[in-house]
Amino acid sequence: MSVIYKILFEVQLLHEYYLQNTKGISFFEQTTDQQRADFLMEKLRQDQYRLLRDWDIQPLPATAVLMKNYHLRLLPTATGFKGAIEVKKVMQGGTVAYTPFVPIPPDAAFRFAIAPRNADALAFTSIRMRRTLPAQYYFSNDNTAGTKVFPSLSVPVPANDNTRQYEQGELSKVGADVSEYLNKPGTAPNDPSQWRKIKGNGFVHEGDRLLLPFTFQYFFPPAVQVNSGTATLESIAGGASLQRTFTASGASQVRLDFSTPLPDNSLLADGWYNLKVTGDNNFAAQHLLYASRTEMYKAGNIGVIELRADAAGDSFAMLDPDGTLKTKLQPDGTKIPHTIYELRFRSRSSYWRYFPQHGQTLVFSNHANNLLTVADPNGARTTKEPWPFSFNNRLFPVTENNITNYEQLLPNPRGLSLSSDADQRLYADVVVLLSKIFPQGP
Repeated sequence: MSVIYKILFEVQLLHEYYLQNTKGISFFEQTTDQQRADFLMEKLRQDQYRLLRDWDIQPLPATAVLMKNYHLRLLPTATGFKGAIEVKKVMQGGTVAYTPFVPIPPDAAFRFAIAPRNADALAFTSIRMRRTLPAQYYFSNDNTAGTKVFPSLSVPVPANDNTRQYEQGELSKVGADVSEYLNKPGTAPNDPSQWRKIKGNGFVHEGDRLLLPFTFQYFFPPAVQVNSGTATLESIAGGASLQRTFTASGASQVRLDFSTPLPDNSLLADGWYNLKVTGDNNFAAQHLLYASRTEMYKAGNIGVIELRADAAGDSFAMLDPDGTLKTKLQPDGTKIPHTIYELRFRSRSSYWRYFPQHGQTLVFSNHANNLLTVADPNGARTTKEPWPFSFNNRLFPVTENNITNYEQLLPNPRGLSLSSDADQRLYADVVVLLSKIFPQGP
């Protein structure tokens, strides 16, 4: 008897850093599936999609055992991984369908950790630097709330909150548009010009950072002073909660421990919770989180992908309601593919700042003035808006009198080292040599 394996699911990690061309047009701006496929194939052909050299994806130890039990194998791909499972062929009329050789119970969950292989992977990825909670990403195909848009595993970007201190590059829904915060100098934080509409959708963002253990550090906002207060962890499912009092004495953080037993000696179970923190000086905050006692949260990881067998919703489910795989062969030879999930990461945006070498003076033609500020006291000139890091060099269109005449090549920051000013504005510095692009001044 022959052994048959079919693909149960696939996860693609798509990162803007690698998926831009020299004009800054990204994979996510393509309007058709064919254009997206062609764009990605060209990057792979040129060996310019190197994500898995920067990220590592592995099943958690408990998942490795489950995979063995259900005859499921992990297959690395150029953009992520696939799960291939041993199946039995069944006929549904004239359609060839497949069922897992070992039935998968509804409560089965396959979990995969994402970890950076090097520090640059975090430097060029849009991730908030100052956070209230040390939460990691939690991605799931569960769409019980019906808010996720297939194939992205990210939750929707939340509406703009005027009380929140946004970081440069952070996403928010401003009106009908998902936009990024620019942190422009000399402009009020709540000014509409601080927000730039992004191209594409379904991106990973701070709202996906939900995963925590039951003991963690809580960081107060920089401008807030709290001396004492109360923290309560309440199960969204209801019926279970723990309350802790704390003394901060003006410190920037406190340790919260919810790992101890409840009054009936039971422990809080893994799942969704609301964390409510109140303190003196009128401090009050609430956070949604997914707390886990298991191996899901591990220092050094950036997050976990959880694929559940009982995921609600046809698009996000790995299996059809009758227990067969999504992939099928119809009577006319048409193949119905397996479920493909996506994680769409954005590049970190920073202001690019060009320094002359050895005290020389950089002179730009008039068209460069459309892109860069005037020189500062150190002779440096900075882009007028933050630009995303890119694997490729960038050509910027130069517009004069509303006509795009030509393109200006400006060197990319290569070291990916970031600096910030007192307003948390991010800069990537580029020391440039004298050249045709950067001639010496008088």
